[in-house]
Amino acid sequence: MRGNIPIPEIPHGEDLWLIVFVTSVRERRTQQGRLFCDASARNATGTITLKIWGEILETQKEMKPGLWGITGKLETFQDRSQFVVAEYRPITIEQYREHQKADPRLPRAYTFDIETITLPDFRERVGPQLERLMRLGNMRTEQQQRYLEDIAAEEERCYALGSLSATSGRVLSIALHVGPIPGLEFPGLGPEVSEHVFGIDRDGYEQDEKRALQDFVGFMKDFDPECDELVGHNIIGFDLPFIFQRCLAHSIKVRPFVNLADYNVRGVFDTMHRWWLGARRQVSLDDIAWALGIESSKTADVEGSKVFDLYQAGKLDLIREYNLNDVRVTRKVYERMVASFGR
Repeated sequence: MRGNIPIPEIPHGEDLWLIVFVTSVRERRTQQGRLFCDASARNATGTITLKIWGEILETQKEMKPGLWGITGKLETFQDRSQFVVAEYRPITIEQYREHQKADPRLPRAYTFDIETITLPDFRERVGPQLERLMRLGNMRTEQQQRYLEDIAAEEERCYALGSLSATSGRVLSIALHVGPIPGLEFPGLGPEVSEHVFGIDRDGYEQDEKRALQDFVGFMKDFDPECDELVGHNIIGFDLPFIFQRCLAHSIKVRPFVNLADYNVRGVFDTMHRWWLGARRQVSLDDIAWALGIESSKTADVEGSKVFDLYQAGKLDLIREYNLNDVRVTRKVYERMVASFGR
């Protein structure tokens, strides 16, 4: 039996052995009810999908994320290659290093959050848009009342809300925490925990949006949705689309990290969706944090609805710290969810 062949060079149908880092394991059943596990694995040469049938699982230790030696062969099912495992056993970090000549690259969790601000030029569009809505009878009753009472005030309110769309708003800052995926930590091995902010520097000075987006995308160039995770609150519905829509606005050539067309987006852990067990319903990060006994990122002076006023007042340092605190709270919620629900 041959062994330790580079993953891209594995031949179909030949029995062999591999040394891998398993990053995730999911229990499934066929339409006929036959038990099996799907697993994602990687080593220094690439990534691979594993399939372990129930009868193999019954005779072995439970497979969990970690370092494993496996035997089996590469097969094709529904035009997709997968390594069908015949046997597996845990290995040490020393054994991995001996065969791979490198440390395993541990999966990373990229927890992030964005703050956005309305584009200055959008102010010229607000008045005509509201006037048109009113004329066509398409304005909601409560907005119509506000508009008739004070047109200027309603225009200003709608202008501030322009930050919620990438057609009328832009990215002000992106806060990012990089750390291990809970449960996949190995003493003495990375990834190192680090924090970054794109868009507002440490001294509280604003950076150009295009440069901030380019720096963020460049930082994320090694993100691998097969093992790493993007973590955030409502990032599927807001943050991720907003970032790439603004990249498009600046003609930044970039391939989106993930496919948001998938119902269960590979490589994304959205805390809002996980709170609802996958349902597409709304809940604020602050409410979840309160329910879990986690200190809020909001203060009397700084919270999401005050970002516009803080920006107008030139208090970008406060926005930067609030953005980072939101990410820190999200990371704590993520850790609690993984501990309870798994990945």
